[in-house]
Amino acid sequence: MNKEQWEQEVLRFEEEYEDDSPFDRKLEREFYGCDFEEQRISHRFPAQPWQKNERGDVHGGIIGSMFDSAIGLTAVFAAGWREATTVDLNVSFLRPLDSDSHAIIHTYIVKNGRSIIRLRGEMICEESGKLVATATGNWFPL
Repeated sequence: MNKEQWEQEVLRFEEEYEDDSPFDRKLEREFYGCDFEEQRISHRFPAQPWQKNERGDVHGGIIGSMFDSAIGLTAVFAAGWREATTVDLNVSFLRPLDSDSHAIIHTYIVKNGRSIIRLRGEMICEESGKLVATATGNWFPL
């Protein structure tokens, strides 16, 4: 698949794929862009009041959930629109995400194998441009 075909397929996937997860809908994930050369698909998440921890920042578990949502959706795309389940997800937290900001997650397809899809992600605070957290994981296509 060439660049134009890949990017068109990502756009079609983002428009047509039915995500029936109430939790993912509550996170309000939205498509942010893609890049063929980097094998990257990006999503944007708003920080919301219900996501605050005791310090007033976005709770680390929510950050992990945002990664699982964005990277998991990319795994479904990589699996040819077949469902894929998380095998493991490792998150490294670098700095807090302010509760009045937006997270951009850039997901990279590292290896798209037949039995395991390996991906990695970077979370950037849209307002500051700073790296908030990174993640790596493996997904199993169903």
